[in-house]
Amino acid sequence: MSEKKPDYYNSVNNPITFSSDEVLVRNYNNFNLTYDELINNSQNTRLARRNERNGTNVIPRRQNAWILYLRDKSRKMKGFSSKEIAKMWNDEPKEVVEVYEAAARLAAERHIEKYGSDYKYKPENL
Repeated sequence: MSEKKPDYYNSVNNPITFSSDEVLVRNYNNFNLTYDELINNSQNTRLARRNERNGTNVIPRRQNAWILYLRDKSRKMKGFSSKEIAKMWNDEPKEVVEVYEAAARLAAERHIEKYGSDYKYKPENL
């Protein structure tokens, strides 16, 4: 009879591999949000609150690099307008923009996992 291996066996001998985007994003230390907070859709938007209140399931849009940057900077700079943060975005070095673009690709993957690959944005008056 074979001996049952402990649960951690697979995780120790088969380490989790990360994509290059994920390595880039996880190693960037200047985020104001955690990795999961940044990649997942916000639960504080009007749409998320409306979905919860009405019991509906309207799918949120995918987050692009600019939206992720805005969400991240808004956490730290509460008094700043999106116009002021947009100026900061335009002045960021290429390396920082690449980190947020990688985060946007990861957010798109998470969006597909959660809502499916057939999502297409259809603007509606809510």
